[in-house]
Amino acid sequence: MAVGCNKKTLDGPVVMGGADATAPISFGAEAGVELAPTKVAVALPEDTKLGVFAFKTASVPTSASTATNALWSDGDAENLEYTWNAASSVFKENGTSPKLFWPTMADATKLSFVSYFPYRSATATLNPYVGGDFVLKQNMADQTAAPDYAFAWANLTNVGRPNPVISQNLAFTYKVAKLTFRIIGDDGIKMQTGGTGVGVVAVKIYGASTGFYKNYTLNLLNGVVSGADDLNSTDKMLFKGVDKSETDNTVTPAVTTNYVEAEGYVVPSVDAGLKTDGIVVEIVYNDGNSDQSYTAEIKTSDKLTGNAALANGLVAGTHYKYTLKLGKSGITFTGKVVDWTEVPADDDIVLED
Repeated sequence: MAVGCNKKTLDGPVVMGGADATAPISFGAEAGVELAPTKVAVALPEDTKLGVFAFKTASVPTSASTATNALWSDGDAENLEYTWNAASSVFKENGTSPKLFWPTMADATKLSFVSYFPYRSATATLNPYVGGDFVLKQNMADQTAAPDYAFAWANLTNVGRPNPVISQNLAFTYKVAKLTFRIIGDDGIKMQTGGTGVGVVAVKIYGASTGFYKNYTLNLLNGVVSGADDLNSTDKMLFKGVDKSETDNTVTPAVTTNYVEAEGYVVPSVDAGLKTDGIVVEIVYNDGNSDQSYTAEIKTSDKLTGNAALANGLVAGTHYKYTLKLGKSGITFTGKVVDWTEVPADDDIVLED
């Protein structure tokens, strides 16, 4: 996503040394969302929220202690919450008393910015700013409520007060990978409802060895991601399954098929164990009598190669998509990678119970 800074005039005196209360900084969006290596036109959802940090240095500080001392606006420019308003095409700082202002015309201070989305409150249980460390942390294991963990990050350096105030672009890149599973059956398939009956009960994912992580950390100063705590057969990631349908109008009469889609976000990883051994997908399905578990490994084999087989690990900004079919002899799946980059898998793989 590319965003810019725009001036909005407020009545009031100059505040703090070097800051101009008539020039609060807001962020306006261009027409597209910029996702390396491509740019696609995507409308921003109303109430999209950014977190913004501003520093009174031309470059972003490299350590937490230096960054704390370098915060602009008397140290108030820390994890400021900005909300997108589609009607005015602008990100505005929340609240009635903005804290982030351009320097005065007489002040030659150069600023630097880092920003991320979606915004996380510093008072939340999992903070984006923990003990002065300038990090965003998230436990990724339980995604059954379909949380928005599509974390993206941007920085901007060496920015002086424009005269007149003009747009300053921030180019965001995603700092997570995304997994989507499309689950189909010979006669259609749905999620189990009410805890009983036929249907998909759960979608679980875990590492076959190492490198598929539970806990995510984004360094907000440099955009570097790290993971910790391997998910495995005794500690699995859970995705939410959602009932979907599609209609084939190429036949008469048209045929509508039900399927389940489950998707979530995962920690980027180039761990050697992940690239060699891959991950395991487990579908728990109730056949009307009892729950049955079907699993398959996504890894390099005679069925899967390249990015779809995680040969290069889980790459940030990449969307890995797989179709899983539950049939009489188990589950088969096909896979491809879509760049939020598209790399198709050329064959099916059988999942075994």
